[in-house]
Amino acid sequence: MSRKPLLTHTLTIICTLAVHFHVLGDNHSSQPEDASDILNWAQRLNTAFIQVADKVSPSVVVIEVAHPVDERNALMDLQHEPFLDQLPEEERRKFEKYFNDQRKKQEEQIPEKNGESEQVPKDRYDGKGSGMILSKKGFVLTNYHVIEGASRIRVRLQSGRVFRALVKGYDSQSDVAVIELVDAPESILQPIELGDSDSVKVGEFAIAIGAPFELEYSVTYGHVSAKGRSSVTRQYNLDHDFIQTDADINPGNSGGPLVNIQGEAVGVNTMIRGLNTGIGFAIPINMAMEIAEQVIETGTFRRALLGIGIETLTDNYELNNIVSAVSKGVIVSSINADSAAGESNLKPADIIIAVGGKPVASAQQLKNQVRSKSIGKALILDVVRNKERLQIEVKPREWKRPPVTAITANEPRETPTRPVGLKLRKADETGAKQFGVPLKEGLMIWEIEKGSLADNWLSPGEIITDVNFQAVRSPFDFAKIYQNTDLKQKGLVIVVHDAKGNRRLVILKERDL
Repeated sequence: MSRKPLLTHTLTIICTLAVHFHVLGDNHSSQPEDASDILNWAQRLNTAFIQVADKVSPSVVVIEVAHPVDERNALMDLQHEPFLDQLPEEERRKFEKYFNDQRKKQEEQIPEKNGESEQVPKDRYDGKGSGMILSKKGFVLTNYHVIEGASRIRVRLQSGRVFRALVKGYDSQSDVAVIELVDAPESILQPIELGDSDSVKVGEFAIAIGAPFELEYSVTYGHVSAKGRSSVTRQYNLDHDFIQTDADINPGNSGGPLVNIQGEAVGVNTMIRGLNTGIGFAIPINMAMEIAEQVIETGTFRRALLGIGIETLTDNYELNNIVSAVSKGVIVSSINADSAAGESNLKPADIIIAVGGKPVASAQQLKNQVRSKSIGKALILDVVRNKERLQIEVKPREWKRPPVTAITANEPRETPTRPVGLKLRKADETGAKQFGVPLKEGLMIWEIEKGSLADNWLSPGEIITDVNFQAVRSPFDFAKIYQNTDLKQKGLVIVVHDAKGNRRLVILKERDL
């Protein structure tokens, strides 16, 4: 039996039990409700899921990312999807083949002239993910791995409108990033409603919205399977505190929201562990927003670092059996010499039970309490050393960010001397013979300026017949329409004929995307 029918069956049981206990509580009777009442409960639940999708989808965006062509290949693309190293070998090979096939298709699309390939574009859009709108100022929360190494970023809203985006900041350790939409009107932005991931309970409904496998605005649902998952990747030094869910999270969902039945974001969908396993992971929204708020305010995230190796006490059976003074805490397993802890009175085998007065029972809880503390400001750790309870002062240092793939999306791009970039002549027999195209009444494209609006959209030899729903027969016709057109808001709606006589629609706008 597939998982969805099983889940539907489970919901039916839940509804039946809910009605049954409702009867017991209100009527002190063990008589079950009839079939129509049970169906009503199921319909109400169905309506709830629909309402969540309607409520949340306008706050979800599709993120498309370009990367430098000369620095990337299909196998490098795989490195930007952390779920892939968790796939079975057979499934991984399928993805490798898919990315290689895509790369070959893109290379085949490079036009040739006189038997030689033209200049390869500096970058191409080859990455996709999701995100959620945080504010009407245009800030969008997503995963760092979605925008890693980006040379350009464009964001599509549910309405279909597309905007360029800049990177506001990121934290690679937690895989959190914030991007900022350029020139997006506040009136069309719908910020997502945030929930409290600390109050999320195992077993409650979880709904994921995003663009898996390029299928935009897909909605999947399931339950919260577990909380506090950290050792789910091979990179154990990362700051991860995942919510585990059986709601389907697939390639392209990354950065999108995991929401509760109230339509509140409780997590940022990040990765899966194998396909068709029912195991997905999301960054708790409280953790993501802790980082995002500092990024929005300062443009970066300064992570506090103690400089110690840590281990949850309950995970170390040997020491747990030896220590009798405490049952929960975090073991200091090592101390770096040149670190904040190295300059303190902290010792290996100390057991940290509180940070700044807040109890910690696991290694991840300690990370949660330390990461945003003020750099250089004294922090008090409650420690158990053998049977003695101590308070030790440590002044956290700033964590040094490891080298990452350069993000150039914020760098200014060259502006062409002619925005549209077209050199046009009235179509005639001379031009038709030169380009080998059938003669058609209109404007022949003779040259296209590199980097202009028309570049990559139109080709020399094509014939433009209509612009903004008006026939054009001379360059003067085109110039008149161009002068009265807002390229940023509306653009030029062009009908063009190619060498085979095919007709197509092209819209040229100042997207800067």
